[in-house]
Amino acid sequence: MVTENLEKLSTKEKIIKIGAEIIVKEGLRKFTAKNIADKLGITDAAIFKHFKSMDDIILEIIDKYVSKCSQSAIEAVEKGHTVKEKLELLLRVHIDVLEETRGAVPVLCFELSRSEDVKFKSILSNFVESYKEKISRIIREGQMEGSIKEDLDPEDVAMFFIGSIQAKVFAYVISGKEGRIIEDPDQFISIIFYGIMKR
Repeated sequence: MVTENLEKLSTKEKIIKIGAEIIVKEGLRKFTAKNIADKLGITDAAIFKHFKSMDDIILEIIDKYVSKCSQSAIEAVEKGHTVKEKLELLLRVHIDVLEETRGAVPVLCFELSRSEDVKFKSILSNFVESYKEKISRIIREGQMEGSIKEDLDPEDVAMFFIGSIQAKVFAYVISGKEGRIIEDPDQFISIIFYGIMKR
């Protein structure tokens, strides 16, 4: 497991990071207080000094991902001068958050989409819809300025962005690799842009 820089984190942050890694590398069934505690060298009880329940750890992982991705979309619109810059800023922050949370949220999206847990499904569904809308707006702007192909559906392109990141996480999980999920962000962004930008 990737546990670099753990010593610099608070116990609560360590729990979140190790919990995210367990979700990705071992699955939700192994996401237990005992498993997290064993990996951190603490007691199960110590985990519940920081979180009321295991669900609260999942909520924290999701919240960190959702809030940073949503904020990145807002900042991209404010800081980017062109549509290409805005999309690149958005993707770079999304990749950073993906790496920080070890890909746990895309895995949770898949796992929880099949569950009966309405609370988590609702949070993730609302995030995807909101994020899709923010990306779609940038795509429409690009179509209006003539930098993005006009025949593309902005919502389909937004879901292509989200789905491409999801696919990278699944490839990472299946391969059992360690290290970064997206090894070369520049190449990944270039591949995405190839399909949507006018030449």
